[in-house]
Amino acid sequence: MSPTAIQTARVLIVEDEVHARAFLRAMLTAEPGVSIVGEAADGAQGAEMVKALSPDLVFLDIQTPELDGFEMIARVGVDEMPAFVLVTAFSEHATRAFEVEALDYLCKPFDRDRLQASLHRFYRQRARATESVDQHGPAPKTWRRRLAIKQESSVLFVPVEQVLWIEAANKYVIIRTAKQSYISRQTIQSIVDELSPEQFVRTSRSIVIRKNAVREVKPLFHGDHTVFLIDGTELALSRSYRDKFFSEMAR
Repeated sequence: MSPTAIQTARVLIVEDEVHARAFLRAMLTAEPGVSIVGEAADGAQGAEMVKALSPDLVFLDIQTPELDGFEMIARVGVDEMPAFVLVTAFSEHATRAFEVEALDYLCKPFDRDRLQASLHRFYRQRARATESVDQHGPAPKTWRRRLAIKQESSVLFVPVEQVLWIEAANKYVIIRTAKQSYISRQTIQSIVDELSPEQFVRTSRSIVIRKNAVREVKPLFHGDHTVFLIDGTELALSRSYRDKFFSEMAR
């Protein structure tokens, strides 16, 4: 029996190891309804192919040259990234897989049954999305209600209502609450994409703040401003973000 439309997948493979890529290709090719639309040997090439080919599903090795898997996701953009399965030989990336909302997490070596479980998860997710659109129209965007922050031996969940502001620091972000600061290994853009614009607004390329945490704003020189938060923190509001900031704060 031929697979239904929901049980088909246009797949992109992003894997730098030749033998691992061949292994994954062979297993996927054997699956009914799966067509491989492209293969990339590094994260930079993978990001370009996602944009050019618009695959349904990506099997993405975490440790790839040029850009690793997480950097590739950030380059494409969380909202623009198709469903993806992270593939790795190491289990310590599982927490970050949760943070970036990976469909599944495959640890090498894996077998056909485990691969099929990932495909079936994808088919079920798409079937639910299709059913929701048919009954109610496009599903509304859901915003993150808590931030997952990896600790030494645990994962801490911080409600967004407790967050005062977030600051980018290279490949990390610093998440500030009234009582504590946390460091998380992700990009600020990946967080901003998942935060409600009703609650958060950017003041610069590297800083996003919770609207309810703003106490007042005072002008400086040449169009810059200083934002004062309820905890006494002073943050810069850059000219390039000024108009959008005041527009968003008025909503």
